[in-house]
Amino acid sequence: MRIVVLHGSARRGGNSDTLVDRFLDGAGGETEHEISHFRPIEMNIAHCRGCNACSSGSCVIRDDMDAVYAAFSRADAVVLAAPMFWGYMTSQLKMLFDRLEALASPRHFGGKDFVLFVTYRHYFGSMVEWLGRITRGYGSTLRVLTCQTYDPATDRDVAIAELPDHLTSAYRLGQEVAAQRRIRGTRAP
Repeated sequence: MRIVVLHGSARRGGNSDTLVDRFLDGAGGETEHEISHFRPIEMNIAHCRGCNACSSGSCVIRDDMDAVYAAFSRADAVVLAAPMFWGYMTSQLKMLFDRLEALASPRHFGGKDFVLFVTYRHYFGSMVEWLGRITRGYGSTLRVLTCQTYDPATDRDVAIAELPDHLTSAYRLGQEVAAQRRIRGTRAP
């Protein structure tokens, strides 16, 4: 299986990355799958210009998105992992996803397994609703794991390591996606 991971967090090794690690462990890791990691905060990605040139199937901007386009097009599974900032995904992930408009077609988005990991303090619905509309529209599968990493009773942030049930759920989700993909088979490159 080919897996693309879009890391929305500005911090390596944080809560959302930890969930991804557990998911990948459950799926069988790099020994069983081709995994491509993209961290928009560390990439040279220009903003979408809204020029509509991508209606021809490719973006006119040449930058680090070229690698994302190639991996995304070939992917069987796409994992998005991000903390919520002010009720929505991080700006880095949003910028990357805006540029994926160049691939907005059933050929590139259809038939994929999408997995969304959201860590949040107060609200997560907007990101789940957004990706749900996209995956339904293209006939893809969406699995979601949301984790509140804030305790309102004590007004304290909670590290994902203190939430073992969520880590177990991420691991099992990896097992589930890998098993389902084995049943359905992978797409040709």
